Amino acid sequence: MTEDIAPAAAAGYFDLDYYRRAHAMVRRWRTLTLIPDALTPSPEDRAACERLLNAEARLIDSGQLEQWLALYTHDCAYWLPTDVEGADPAKVVSWEFNDRRRLEERVERLATGKAFSQMPVTRTTHLYTNFEMMSTAPDEMEVLCNFLIQTNLAGRASARAGWNGFLLRRTQAGWRIVLKRVGLFDADLPQDNNSFTL
Repeated sequence: MTEDIAPAAAAGYFDLDYYRRAHAMVRRWRTLTLIPDALTPSPEDRAACERLLNAEARLIDSGQLEQWLALYTHDCAYWLPTDVEGADPAKVVSWEFNDRRRLEERVERLATGKAFSQMPVTRTTHLYTNFEMMSTAPDEMEVLCNFLIQTNLAGRASARAGWNGFLLRRTQAGWRIVLKRVGLFDADLPQDNNSFTL
């Protein structure tokens, strides 16, 4: 099922079929009980994927966004919905649903130091925990984890919590992120300045 999630984004946009497949994946995640033994990844793959996601968080926190983006595939998606139930992204507006091109633009804009919403830059600490991993297709991994993001913007501290769903792919360069789905605990409420990288 997951092997079909990425190619629709390769053309530089998301069509309705891509939204349908992404929605189906999230529905599976939201109804998941115990991960079957048959889907349990090898210890080596699990360790490699956990290292990747820990690096993803560390690079955000250190402001190394170009290196952060290098952890994503050319056909990646970054999805931040406005709901907490896992609604269909083709029918419900998202805070963000970005392809690789939009992520590149975002990284370039933030690198100028002139992005008004990030003056001053938001300081963050990302904590990922409760990793659950499923080897759902050859050279693919689905990962669920909880997160807490502590932020400081111009001396004002706040926190965001929720869960992440990742689709990872093994490439010649190692494991890379195909999809990051950010499930904010309070996504259905008015949001503060979320223009930093979640």
